[in-house]
Amino acid sequence: MNAPRSPLVPPPDAMLGDRLLAFARAAWLAARAPVLWARGLGRRATSPPAPTLVGRILAVRTDRIGDMALTTAALADLKAHFTHARITVLAPPAPLALLEHHPAADRLVPLAGRSLPAELAGRFDMAIDFTPDERLLGARLVGASRAPWRLGFARAGREIHFTLRGPNALPARHLVDMHRELLVAAGVVAPSAEPALVVAAPERAAALARLAALGAAAPRVLVHPGAHEETQRWAPERYAETIARLTERAGAACLVAAGPGEEELAGRIAGLTPDALSLGTLTVRELMAVTSACELFIGNNSGPLHVAAALGIPTVSVMGPTDPRRFWPRGAGSRVLRLELPCSPCNRGRCWHHTCLAGIEADEVIAAALEILEAPVARAA
Repeated sequence: MNAPRSPLVPPPDAMLGDRLLAFARAAWLAARAPVLWARGLGRRATSPPAPTLVGRILAVRTDRIGDMALTTAALADLKAHFTHARITVLAPPAPLALLEHHPAADRLVPLAGRSLPAELAGRFDMAIDFTPDERLLGARLVGASRAPWRLGFARAGREIHFTLRGPNALPARHLVDMHRELLVAAGVVAPSAEPALVVAAPERAAALARLAALGAAAPRVLVHPGAHEETQRWAPERYAETIARLTERAGAACLVAAGPGEEELAGRIAGLTPDALSLGTLTVRELMAVTSACELFIGNNSGPLHVAAALGIPTVSVMGPTDPRRFWPRGAGSRVLRLELPCSPCNRGRCWHHTCLAGIEADEVIAAALEILEAPVARAA
């Protein structure tokens, strides 16, 4: 029986500079809002359109792959409501790659730079920005589309680019639920889809061949130790311990995946245990295919975690500074290990102590993983 966990108390905040920067940013946003509102004087909000009036929809997503994976639920609800509409998705290349073969996306346009591609202006009946915060890029792109019905989240004046009145981005809610509120503002009735991704049969076959070449028989566990921010990354030593113990206890083939820039991190884990099977650097589609061929995903709260959940793969993840109300992985097979601390969630990209992740032991992750591997969640073929 495990001994009770001793209370963890983070040391005093040593990052006064970060606090001052956060205060300055809040002040800047407060000053920006009235300037933008003044520019939007005279703008009139329109009513949501009837489905028959919308034949072309532009969906804009300007951030990372985890955000896009969660946005697939909204795209499915859009497609189900506007049944005759063709949906074009504008996004950076990596997250856009998630939508290849997706039934809700009719056309994929890569976003290069900060301007709307000229061929997209004036071609849509509706344009939606799914950015859930105060950033202006997505709102500006939607505004530049000149679509009669334009929609996005309201925050710090960004709403001047829209013609439909969208919900406020401030309250902390799960991203999928926030998107549902956005779709209701667009006239979608009772949106309820969950995130889902599609791997084509040839992609899965290539992934299985790749794993067979590594000698990776079932049960296969995909381990992704990376994350966008360093504060979101669990220690490589604990990943190595987890891999060694799962190999010993469950006979698991533990595959370490790396995205661009994460090669050194994956190599460090491989150097700590001979049981780590390195996959090398994967493209987004390769990551999806390999993940779909595994029985379990283990990682931080990052894009690949949400990709795995959207593929229906059981997950075990560690969550540090990330706000669980917004980015908890969806899916019945998701297990999240997280510490309740006075300073968490802080959503910081830098930290002076990392107590929220350093306090999560390898034994906890191993126990959660073994529970799933020994009683696997039923998965659709």
